[in-house]
Formats: sequence, structure tokens, C-alpha cells
Amino acid sequence: MTQSTEAAVTMFEGMRRLVSGVCVVTAVDEQGERYAMTATSVTSVSGEPPSLLVCVNQQARLHSAVSHTDFFCINVLAPQHEQVSINCASPEMASSRFTEGAWMNHSDSGVPYLSDAQSVFFCRKSQSMVYGTHTIFVGEVEQTLVAPGEPRALAYINGAYRHL
Repeated sequence: MTQSTEAAVTMFEGMRRLVSGVCVVTAVDEQGERYAMTATSVTSVSGEPPSLLVCVNQQARLHSAVSHTDFFCINVLAPQHEQVSINCASPEMASSRFTEGAWMNHSDSGVPYLSDAQSVFFCRKSQSMVYGTHTIFVGEVEQTLVAPGEPRALAYINGAYRHL
């Protein structure tokens, strides 16, 4: 095992101990095909302009759609969306990504979103940067939907979902 490989293994083991909120990132390509991917690598970048970033593996189906279109959406999941997350996390589940959940299409961009998500961020892609196996996409938030009531979160830690 090389030093770099060993560092990666221990890094991933350490990251399993970091609790993360669970999101599903969505996009639609120029032919109208919908894409979705579970992500825990979503971060607020700035309040001015309001912007978020998401890291997408270059091998993910969603990568091509986000790379070639102007819009993407970040859906912050609640506990009832655990199956949605599972469907969007595995390439084998690609055909069932939009069969679970209250999916709608944004009226302006056509990007799919979960109407009952804890929050939904409609983003216009503003920058991207390749780093290693991933591309970091920065999106300026054009619209945000926030669910009413007390926040409830779907979290992920040590390879398992938790309901908060």
C-alpha cells in the first residue's frame, strides 16, 4: 500500500465519523432526461451572492448533466426520504430514482425537485473546478423553498442513516 493510498483509507475512515446532512442533487439535460444523485458533500459558499457548492464524481451520471446545463437543484432530505436517498445513491437504482417521493419540475428551469423536502435550493451554475476524481460545482441560489414547521433531518454517519 502506498503512502497516498494509506492516507486515503484512513481519511475515509475518519470521514465516516462526521455526521452529514443528506441531500439529493438533481438536473435535467438538454434532451429533458432527469438525473438525481445522493450527496453529503454540499456546502454553503457565500451569502453575497448566495451560493452553494456540491462535489460530484466525474463517473456519476449526474456529472454530465450538470456539466452541460445551467441549472441544478439541491434537495435537503427529511427522515421520510430515506428510500429516495437509497434510490439516488446507487447506479443500479437509476431507473427508480423518481418513483419514490413527491417529485415536481421547476416551472422555469424544468429541474426536478422534492416538493416535501426540508429545503430546496434552485441554483444557476456559476463555476466549476475539477479536483481529483470530482468536479466542484458552485451554484448561485436563485430561489429557495423551506418546509413549514420544525426542521427534521435525514443524516448519515458511519455508513448508516439517522433521523434527527
